[in-house]
Amino acid sequence: MRSSLKMRVLCALLALLMLSVPVMAGGSQESGSTSSGPVRIKIATWTSNPDQIALLQSFVDEFAAKEGIEVAAEFESIEFGEYNTKLSLELQGSQAPDVFWVLETSAPAFIESGLLAPLDAELAEYNPEDLSAKAMELWQKDGVTYAVPFSTSPFFMIYNADLFAAAGIDTPDKLVAEGKWDWNAFRAASKAIKDATGVWGYQTVDGGGYDVRILHNLCPIIRSYGGDAWTNDGQILINTPESVEAVQLFHDMVYVDGSVVPPGDQSDFFSGAAAMTAAQVSRVSKLTDVDFAWGVAPMPAGPMGDVPITGQAGIGAFSKGKNVDVAKKLVAYMTNEECVARMAGIWPPARYSVLESPDFLTSQPLLTADQMSMAVAGSIETGRVLPSHVMYPQIEVESRIVWDRLWNPNADVQAVLDGVAEVYAKYIK
Repeated sequence: MRSSLKMRVLCALLALLMLSVPVMAGGSQESGSTSSGPVRIKIATWTSNPDQIALLQSFVDEFAAKEGIEVAAEFESIEFGEYNTKLSLELQGSQAPDVFWVLETSAPAFIESGLLAPLDAELAEYNPEDLSAKAMELWQKDGVTYAVPFSTSPFFMIYNADLFAAAGIDTPDKLVAEGKWDWNAFRAASKAIKDATGVWGYQTVDGGGYDVRILHNLCPIIRSYGGDAWTNDGQILINTPESVEAVQLFHDMVYVDGSVVPPGDQSDFFSGAAAMTAAQVSRVSKLTDVDFAWGVAPMPAGPMGDVPITGQAGIGAFSKGKNVDVAKKLVAYMTNEECVARMAGIWPPARYSVLESPDFLTSQPLLTADQMSMAVAGSIETGRVLPSHVMYPQIEVESRIVWDRLWNPNADVQAVLDGVAEVYAKYIK
């Protein structure tokens, strides 16, 4: 096992152990108290994009003006691959964030641990009936809301049209129009481009498809073939024939075709070093200054059709924070209709009023309304979030060690997935 993986495993295990220890952070202050200066609110995210941070800061400023208080916000950007581990550790110390983003896969664990404060009283001011009931399911328990999804963002394919032209093959959007855009066509296009141009045909999601984004990478293929990781009623499907066939297809692309950016290689789609990548609307801004023509298409279909994966992220308030009352009100404000409308071009929202507005389709200036409709809006209602579980942090740590065995040319895909299934079965009942 690579030393970096060992370190992440040890850190994550430590974080998991500490989640069961009583939190030592100070009690909440009165939300309106300003006698000792501004209310200090620490906000943890996994974005470091300055424009996105500036947008979030504008919400804080507006909230402070509305409440008639002074708020000093500190934004902490944690690398995505280390987010859960570092956040879990911080929540046990004196420097814990007051407001933080939550990954969909870890939502049940954070709710069960008591780390998230209930928000229903604060949300009552901002038309909570406007929030999609389907989108809210993951963030509620026993009728109580513990976080609000600020992003319900399907994955789609971005492609380099110049590389498709250089290889003399049809682009994904043309194949979509002809009803031919499936995983076999995706594989064939990737290999044709690599053979013709020497450029990789595909880069996994953020280059993390072998590690921190294993399920983001594989679930779209697996589900479109009729498999899954596990189901809500406790069925383990990761090693079924359907799942094995899907994972074998991707493994063959990496090690037989040689068309996918392999583990350890840092080649990046946005620098022109790969012809396709899976992404979300929040990544589209990285195309602003590229020097190649590009387009977007839905994720390819499989025998079960196109089964888009929706990446969901929630925002919540730390239940034991020093300013929990202000933090809860801030979360409610940041997810109101006006705020999410301004975020829609980056993070597609969970509010009906915004999703159903014509302005939503023009909210991302780099995408046309037709592209937003095809690749984003059309997948929000049909897309499915990644599997989640109250024990997900443990599942992720242990299964990643087994998944690591898959990334070599001679890997037995069935045997590896059988091993992953054994890990899943320990926790999923």
